[in-house]
Amino acid sequence: MHLNFNINIKILGKLLIAGIDPGTVGAYALLDIEGNIIHIDSGREFNLSKIALEITKHGKVFIIGCDVYQCPSLTKKLASIIGAKIITPDHDLRHLEKIKIVNEFLKTKKEFIELKNKHEKDALAAALYGLKKTKTLIKKIDDHLKQNNKKHLFEEVKRRVLLEGTPIAKAVKSLS
Repeated sequence: MHLNFNINIKILGKLLIAGIDPGTVGAYALLDIEGNIIHIDSGREFNLSKIALEITKHGKVFIIGCDVYQCPSLTKKLASIIGAKIITPDHDLRHLEKIKIVNEFLKTKKEFIELKNKHEKDALAAALYGLKKTKTLIKKIDDHLKQNNKKHLFEEVKRRVLLEGTPIAKAVKSLS
C-alpha cells in the first residue's frame, strides 16, 4: 500500500508532532510546536491508512514521538508514508513516567482536556516526548536569529530546519 502525501510546503499549514499508540485499540495525539493540543482520538478501526489520513488533515506532521525505545512497525510505516522523523526515548517510558509527563502538561492548560482511555494518554505522552526533544532545536533557531538580528525570518528558517533538515546557519544565509 502506498499513499501519496507530497504536498507543497506553502499549503501545509501548521507544523505538528504526533504521538501514536498502535494496537487493538489505537490512539493518536497531535500537538503543534507551541504545545497546543490539536486533536486526540482512539478507536478499534485505526489501521495505517486511517491514522495517516486523520493526522495529516490537521497540518504537516514532521515528528512522530514514541514512548518506547523499539519503535513499533506501524509507527515506522506511518512515518515513512507521511515523511515524518521518529523520535524515540533511550528506554521504554514506564507507566509512572508517562503519567507524570501527561499530568504536568495538563496542569499547564486552562481548559479541561478529556483523555478517554490509557491509549490516548500513551499517545499524548509520546507526542509530548517528541515535543520536548524538538523544543531544544527550536530554541537554538530562535537564539541564532536573535543574535543575528534576523527574528523576522523565524517561520521560514524553522520550516527549513525542521522539515528539510537544513542547518540553521545555512537556512538563514539562503534567506538573507
